[in-house]
Amino acid sequence: MWLGNIPSELQGLTIPEEKLISLYRHNSCLIKLHSLFHSATTAQAALKGNCITFLQSLPNIVNCLPLKLDDLCDTLKVIFVGAHPPERVHLKKILTVRKKKVTEALHWLKKNNILYQNVEINLHNINQLPEDDVPEAIMLTMEQKIGDEETSSERVGYVPDPLADPTESTNSDTIPISNSGVLDVNGSTVTSEEIKNYVLRKIKNDKATEQMDIESIYVIPHSSEPVNEYFNPKLLLGLYPTLFCYGYGSPEDKSRPVEIKLREHIRYLLSYNDRRFETNHSFIFVVFNLLQRRDACFHAQLIATKPYFQGSAQEIQSLNRNDIEMALNKSAKNTFSSTANASLHKLLNHIKTIGGRVMGSTYSRTALRTRIHALIYNQGLPSIFLTLNPADIHSPVALYFAGVKLDLDNIQIEQLMTTYKRAEIIASHPVATAKFFHLLITNILDTMIVGGVLGPIKAYFGTVENQGRGSLHLHLLIWLDHEFKPSDLKEKIQNADFREKLKAYLEDIIKEDLDEFKGKRTVENPDSTKIFNLFPM
Repeated sequence: MWLGNIPSELQGLTIPEEKLISLYRHNSCLIKLHSLFHSATTAQAALKGNCITFLQSLPNIVNCLPLKLDDLCDTLKVIFVGAHPPERVHLKKILTVRKKKVTEALHWLKKNNILYQNVEINLHNINQLPEDDVPEAIMLTMEQKIGDEETSSERVGYVPDPLADPTESTNSDTIPISNSGVLDVNGSTVTSEEIKNYVLRKIKNDKATEQMDIESIYVIPHSSEPVNEYFNPKLLLGLYPTLFCYGYGSPEDKSRPVEIKLREHIRYLLSYNDRRFETNHSFIFVVFNLLQRRDACFHAQLIATKPYFQGSAQEIQSLNRNDIEMALNKSAKNTFSSTANASLHKLLNHIKTIGGRVMGSTYSRTALRTRIHALIYNQGLPSIFLTLNPADIHSPVALYFAGVKLDLDNIQIEQLMTTYKRAEIIASHPVATAKFFHLLITNILDTMIVGGVLGPIKAYFGTVENQGRGSLHLHLLIWLDHEFKPSDLKEKIQNADFREKLKAYLEDIIKEDLDEFKGKRTVENPDSTKIFNLFPM
């Protein structure tokens, strides 16, 4: 699991520069920039944007680098929303390409990364790169939209957008970029042929004592020699040379003496101490997509109707490893015939997809609704519905998880920076934000909900959602432990004494905080000791 430190040659690369030196391309980036203002004098100086990752089929592995600039524009698109397009000097902050930087990175990789040893460094393509400028190809393909009615709603949420502060944004030397991804949570891009091939290989592997030959698996039939996306330890190494600098440390590396599950290894990488994986613009989306596709195949099942179950089971059991291997080879060449082997044809007809355990899928959401209905049927209507929306950008704990050096036992206001700067840090550390959310919500549930602030409770059910800039919040249903039915409450509410007791209960459990968390909250007591709330909500 050794990764090594990132050398200076691979540090500070922009998104275009990273794409120019990568062996594979598994995602397309749409960078949408828009001005914070409608004034011609400030529109070019203050920009913010979204980097949206669209996953795509893996093309062939390249044998010479860097890529041509025209090929770069196939996977990188810039859209500017506003009346006054930004000047090149402002776009250089995120889109510049430096010939010297790219050349040094490729020479270092060829010398130190085992995957780059046979890669040719194309001097002609290098000579086409600018010295330090936004490539002309990107400028020519950049689109401009005068108005976009969706812009104001893209980042809507329960709290104001902290990156929209015009005063702080004009003083910033960076363009704040929020990362997001368009993902296939339902596994709809996993074809039935991929699932059938996966199940066949698993059966073949179960019937043999030797390990499956992982190098012979090709499951994305969109090019002549597609890159193996399943069980391929070299995939992430080729996609992210700036993260796996030496070509080592990839998940599912069979040379590792101890097997580590893919999901656990990804968690380890996202929590790596230098935060290289967490802050990358697309890594988290690519590995999530890999997990989703893997789950879609892992949860494929063999289904047979009851009258034919015994006969089907016996025929499937009669298949041997050679039959399955022959079918896989013919399937790869599109020459498989159902008449060649009746038992194998029956096996393929019984392979069905069960997506209930694939996180985020439509089936999984339906399963959640079923559980809620079951709770309502068992416990009655819920007593309280509430939403918990932690203010992560105002919490020292969230900043601490994001790597900011803070003494949580002695917080000083001046250490917490401006709201704008804190929002930039939180937006670029999604794993730290998720850890903070989990810690805070777990403690609230244990100490306040179950702990008795609302009184005895029978059950609760919550679902986590994200909003605008990707921050998390929790919707919670709570069943209080009392014997009142809705009809009983409707009757008792007519009693003045009961109404007063109910009002007293609600006023006791519900408090209102009018503080809008402006970001510079300094509360001083008589001896000038500064106070800061560790867990703002």
